Amino acid sequence: MRSFAAIALFCLLADAPVAMARDVSPSYITPEAVNLSAVLPPPPEPASPEAKADMDAVLALQAGRTSESVALAQKDRKQTVFRFADVLGPDFRRKRLPLTAAFFAEITADEEAILATVKNRWQRPRPFVANPAVTTCVKRPTTGSYPSSHAALGYLYGLILADMLPRDRDALLARAQTYAESRALCGVHYPSDIAAGQRAAEAIFAALKASPRYHAAFRDVREEIQAALNLQTAH
Repeated sequence: MRSFAAIALFCLLADAPVAMARDVSPSYITPEAVNLSAVLPPPPEPASPEAKADMDAVLALQAGRTSESVALAQKDRKQTVFRFADVLGPDFRRKRLPLTAAFFAEITADEEAILATVKNRWQRPRPFVANPAVTTCVKRPTTGSYPSSHAALGYLYGLILADMLPRDRDALLARAQTYAESRALCGVHYPSDIAAGQRAAEAIFAALKASPRYHAAFRDVREEIQAALNLQTAH
């Protein structure tokens, strides 16, 4: 863990993106550790009743947008664990938590590599591609729609944080769901993409729990978060 701490300290002092840690340390898990093709069903077939229900749900979410829900979804476009400050408070921020920032940057890189293995396989068109009636409220991605990597990342962040801070488990998992569902609200994913992202996150989380390197980093990050949030009882 000495090298992990040194990387985080370097990123903090240099004010460099913490994702640089990915370049100088191995991953917690490799894409081969999680076979999402065996975990996830294929997306609904085009023109099937399931696909129609998916599209109808996107259009219903679009019709129900509010200025508040759109503003939150646009903020949640950022792929950062620090969006969970909505639950954990203003002390949960990058500058106070260099180990946490480095740890979750690496988690993000691992998740993206794993999700790419199936997104490239299925190449499902996004809702706004399939139907011009769909309007979007975030930047339009160019990758396939299924499963949602963004949703998977939000659920994965929530699962890890809930494991570190069981006191806030329900609120953290609820925040993860809002983060994930913002993608359907903004018309860049279908609900089935979001559901598949959740299943992918659960599979990745299980694989992480089997990684000794993950466990070692997890303990240090949990201690850093507890100290920053002034939690008296270790979880």
